[in-house]
Amino acid sequence: MRLRFRILVTAVLLVAAGCGTWLHVNWERLVRQWACYRVGSAETPEQVHADIAWFETGPDRDSRLRELVEKWGTGNQQFDLNLARYVDSPKSSEQLRKVFSRELAWRRELLPRWAHYWSWRAKLEPDEQIASIVGYLDDVASAKTPKPITWREVLDLQAVFQLTGAERLAPRLSPENWLSRYRRWQQIRPPKLPHVFRPKEPLAASGS
Repeated sequence: MRLRFRILVTAVLLVAAGCGTWLHVNWERLVRQWACYRVGSAETPEQVHADIAWFETGPDRDSRLRELVEKWGTGNQQFDLNLARYVDSPKSSEQLRKVFSRELAWRRELLPRWAHYWSWRAKLEPDEQIASIVGYLDDVASAKTPKPITWREVLDLQAVFQLTGAERLAPRLSPENWLSRYRRWQQIRPPKLPHVFRPKEPLAASGS
């Protein structure tokens, strides 16, 4: 009986030690996953801003941002909407926008999803919004020394490429390579850009 008791105690201690080691190794990831859950369950803009602001701070900021963005488009509509709104808001850092933009290259199904949201949230009618962006970038591109654009403008241009049938120019677009991509788009764009409707919903259903 005593031998069985010792074996049982030893087994419990080994399991506890194993669980403790696993928690120690995976603790940071668990914390980030919980923070992602909070973003998806947030019900007010203020709560969303506070929850996402956590990802934008700390020495492991890059890992936090990658984990946050990797959750986009994986099935939680509220999370997707909350993150898209934040990325599109003045609260977002350029680093988050960069990570978000790069994710559109790794998972190609995300680019149409972003363009759908972009069309829904456009301040002007989508056609007018595209025309405004194109007019601005035409001026920048024609300058003697064209300037880099911001990551927010990169995301705008990625949506424009997707919505005008030039989606192959959008992946890995950046403030440094935008000009060459844009000039290629100028060469292949149709004289009259396709009409873009404003969607009724901010995001298409996952998988559609």
